[in-house]
Amino acid sequence: MDKLLSRPISKPGPAGVGMHENGYSAALVVLLIAVLESYTSRVRIMRKSEISGDTNTPALLSKLFPALPTKDELVEVCLVRNVVAHNHVWHLDVSDFHNAGAPTIANPRELGFKPNQNYDVVVDVATRTTRLLRLNISPTSVDRTDVWKVFDVTWRTLKYMNAQNFSDTPLGGSTVAFRGKRREFADLLQELKNGIADESP
Repeated sequence: MDKLLSRPISKPGPAGVGMHENGYSAALVVLLIAVLESYTSRVRIMRKSEISGDTNTPALLSKLFPALPTKDELVEVCLVRNVVAHNHVWHLDVSDFHNAGAPTIANPRELGFKPNQNYDVVVDVATRTTRLLRLNISPTSVDRTDVWKVFDVTWRTLKYMNAQNFSDTPLGGSTVAFRGKRREFADLLQELKNGIADESP
């Protein structure tokens, strides 16, 4: 995350955002959801008697935590992780980007990708974003604003799970190395938000 924040936000171009902005951001999105899925696997084992069948992370957490406040947001952040991990590309017309932007020629489904069942409900094809959080759904457009939103949803979800049962979701000792110091994991969320604000016009 430090390498991402040490660089200015790149302006969107025909292929999306810049290589470094997109590369670090995409990696962070995947890693953040991996953290959530790791804790979810623990809950899956601890409460296996309550689970039947193979259920994806948002559906499983919704079932195990009926009052979970991030249910709908989880569907979107997990979808973005899938889009990035499996590179669900879009076919865009970038021939006149500066005047016309990059209109869609074909979306991932039309190109033969098989996105999950929530895709059509969650994605606004016209804007190439999710409907609720406005996460970029084109892999090359994912940037630090998406990382901040995914981080926020992931952390709020984990805190809620922890508050329900510490044994199922133990968040104790959640310090990490950041810029030469030990910092609380949650502090990095604020660092990321500050990094976005610093780049605002």
